[in-house]
Amino acid sequence: MARVYGIKKRLTNYGFDEKAIKEIIGNGDLVDIIKRMEKLLDPDLTREILDSCACGGGKEYIKKCEQTGRELAGKELTEKINHLNSAPDSTMLTLNRDNTITGVMSFGDSGRYKCVCSAAVKNGVTVADLASAEDENRVMPLTYCLCCAGSWRRHLQLQLGIGLKTREIISSPINSRGEKPCEFIFEIVDTGKVKG
Repeated sequence: MARVYGIKKRLTNYGFDEKAIKEIIGNGDLVDIIKRMEKLLDPDLTREILDSCACGGGKEYIKKCEQTGRELAGKELTEKINHLNSAPDSTMLTLNRDNTITGVMSFGDSGRYKCVCSAAVKNGVTVADLASAEDENRVMPLTYCLCCAGSWRRHLQLQLGIGLKTREIISSPINSRGEKPCEFIFEIVDTGKVKG
C-alpha cells in the first residue's frame, strides 16, 4: 500500500532532490500528498510510483495465485476469467471487446462499500476510514487506488498468465464515501508473458 515512507523513497529513487520531495510530502497527510503528486508530477510517473507501492498479498496468497495459474494454463482467457469469477469472494472480472478487463471488488455490508487499505492518512486515520468519513474535505483522489489496482494486477497476471497494465480507476469507496465499489480497468499488454 502506498505509505508516506514508500512514496518518499521512490521519489528519491527517481532522482528528486530534497526540496522537491519536501514539497510533495508536505505535512505527511496522504490525501494532500496524492493531490500534490497529481498536480506536480507527470501522470505516468505518478502511476509508476503508486503501482510500485502495491501490496504483495503475502507468500501464501502468491503461492495460491501461482497454483491457480498452473491449473488454468492452456485454457482460453474467457475460461480463466469464468473460473476466477466462480470463486466465492468479492471480485468480478469482465473481458471487454477492446482488449481490457474490468475488475470490480466489493467489500462491505448494509448497502455501503468498504475499503481494506490500512495505510495511515494521518495520525489516527487510515485510508479505509475515508470510505465512511463525515468530513467532506477528506476525499481521497482516485489516483491513490493505482496502488490497490497494482496489487490486483500482479495477482491476476499470475492467475491468468498474461501481462496487464492498469488503464483507469473508475471508482472506489474512499473516493465515493462508500457509495461505489473498487472498479478498475486493466489493459491486456501481453497474452503470453507475465510482467511485474
